[in-house]
Amino acid sequence: MPSLRDVVRIGLAVTMGVAGVAHFVSPRPFIGHIPDGVPLRGELVAITGAMEVVLAVGLVGPRRWRRPAGLALALYLVLVFPANIYAAFSQVPIEGVPTGWIRWARLPLQVPLVVAAWWSTRSP
Repeated sequence: MPSLRDVVRIGLAVTMGVAGVAHFVSPRPFIGHIPDGVPLRGELVAITGAMEVVLAVGLVGPRRWRRPAGLALALYLVLVFPANIYAAFSQVPIEGVPTGWIRWARLPLQVPLVVAAWWSTRSP
């Protein structure tokens, strides 16, 4: 029977893998999270999508990859947080992302994701 850490780690891997693929299948909402003044927004979305897929693989790959992938995912989630703050403050139209309070409500959800990435890949 898988441990709670394994369930959380695998759940994060699935979530990040789906999100990473979505960066390529439907990049417009992700591009909308980046201010217009940032150059190469589409390329940045593609790079972050690829990073998410690589991190997802690391979370479920060989045991020696899991801890580095978990730490890298925690850092990644912290580094992309400003895009969510921008979306909340600016309320710019983003395809598929509702405006209003929902953009603010999702900000605190980043904290448990960071903690889960760190916790689920550390040694018991």
